[in-house]
Amino acid sequence: MIEKMAGRSRKQKKQRSSSCSWSSESSYSMSDLHYGAKLPQKKAKKEFLANPITGYLTEDDTNLDSSSMGRSKKRNRPSKKEQYAKLEIVKDEVSSSEDDQDSAVLSKKRPTCGRRKGADKGKKGNENGQRQKRATILSWLIDCDVIQENAEVVVIEGETRKKQGKINKDYILCCCCYYVFTVADFYKHAGGTSSKLYEKIFIAETCSPLLSSMVQAWNLPEERKFRQFNLIETKEDASDTYDDACMICADGGDLMCCDKCSSTYHHEKCLGMKEIPKGSWYCTFCVCKFCGDPAYENDYLLKCSQCDKQYHWECHLAREPVSIDINHTPQGTFCDHICNEIYDKLERHILGVEHELERSYKWALLQNTDDGSGINIEDHYQRTVCHSKLVVARRLMEDCFEQIIDRHTRIDVVKSVVYNCGSNFSRVNFKGFYTAILEKDEEIISAATIRIHGTKLAEMPFIATNKEYRRKGMCKKLLVAIESALCYLKVEKLVIPSVSERIGTWIENYGFRLVSSPLPKEIKMHNTLMFHDSKRLQKHLPSALSRTYRANSRDFFHPN
Repeated sequence: MIEKMAGRSRKQKKQRSSSCSWSSESSYSMSDLHYGAKLPQKKAKKEFLANPITGYLTEDDTNLDSSSMGRSKKRNRPSKKEQYAKLEIVKDEVSSSEDDQDSAVLSKKRPTCGRRKGADKGKKGNENGQRQKRATILSWLIDCDVIQENAEVVVIEGETRKKQGKINKDYILCCCCYYVFTVADFYKHAGGTSSKLYEKIFIAETCSPLLSSMVQAWNLPEERKFRQFNLIETKEDASDTYDDACMICADGGDLMCCDKCSSTYHHEKCLGMKEIPKGSWYCTFCVCKFCGDPAYENDYLLKCSQCDKQYHWECHLAREPVSIDINHTPQGTFCDHICNEIYDKLERHILGVEHELERSYKWALLQNTDDGSGINIEDHYQRTVCHSKLVVARRLMEDCFEQIIDRHTRIDVVKSVVYNCGSNFSRVNFKGFYTAILEKDEEIISAATIRIHGTKLAEMPFIATNKEYRRKGMCKKLLVAIESALCYLKVEKLVIPSVSERIGTWIENYGFRLVSSPLPKEIKMHNTLMFHDSKRLQKHLPSALSRTYRANSRDFFHPN
């Protein structure tokens, strides 16, 4: 209920107990937030020790695979009879007809220059005998029925048909040599030279390029609903238009309300106020970033295109004299030159661009740009590929996490963060989020979500790695790329939320430390995603990191 106390609005909510949402008993209940990695309902105690619960920041680089955990590993060697039987199967495959070869399961291994179809047919995909699904654009297009598995494709350059193949969730099977290729390698195998290869590979039945299928899949109704604005409607009591959770800690209780928007706060615990202010009080999102005053009568506040903070134009002019460049068309309004510089670097050098790392790994920063806010990718091809990889990253996160439903607004947090969905509630307004991905051979291996709040602070609420690649350093590889990009943008600090069980890993392996109490001013000033039963960790980013990283990478950034 809403009460008037000490001359201002105050929201009294029943305090909810913090539950261990990652536990096996609660991981499938939908009554609260759930952000544990997917786990079976029952596990032996030793198995939990060998595979620690990862919370909503999935972890793959704890190096537990190098430890025997006090147990010896037993090799299961096949008998000679089984070996002979397997040899006979391989012989039969080699001598089988062309139709049988086309319908067989393709090799599990990823090729570099192509691999003979069926070479590892007898090999299991993982320890349970099930093949791990690869996170690729092809698998997404087939899963959503935009294209059919084993559909014929052809490379067309100008008026020339160069190569024909059959499409699979993992690769393309070349019909002339029966080798399997990634999309890029199949195009090179056909002698293609264009950088826009998805425009040059056509579905034979429809005579449409793969790029058109990617656009069609992105615009499917079931996909579009994931990217909708999260309009939070008022409950039965029309007078209660406020959020039920604190902006800073995401927990309920005795909350102080902003007199302009729906935001609520713990005045003492989170804001550090000893007393509730008398009269009108406005949160940091409803006042000018510079002078701290709200918009009065006959006044208005502009919103920064980068940090989403509001400001008076007069306050901006007092700090940033306007200089008009007739050769540059402004893409948005910025509160100061710092946000303008971050936006410009993201637009010119980072967003939607593949950055090569060592050993053929690549990383890229993605964002949904369909709603017109944020950075716009003008090139249709680049924007389509960016959106397609964003969907694959979202699917990867869904495979790694239990569904995270905000217990107060009932929105799906992971989907909304990945697609940077807006909302009329500031706490669940995820505008400004980007998704960083690590990929190799067109497979997305790891994905993380980040949001940049100026040069003082950035946040990373989610990071996930495909199950097959955990404990192989993939998380650390992506994290180094993210930190390097943040250093290039001159960001000083990275903040993450972590459940208690994972704090030790982030501190020991990645250099994070607990955020000191009381919370730093910068965190209080920004909308950072938090969960009611987690703790904040932070890491200072030295400027030398980006220079060291670029020296060991190819084609990272080319700043002016």
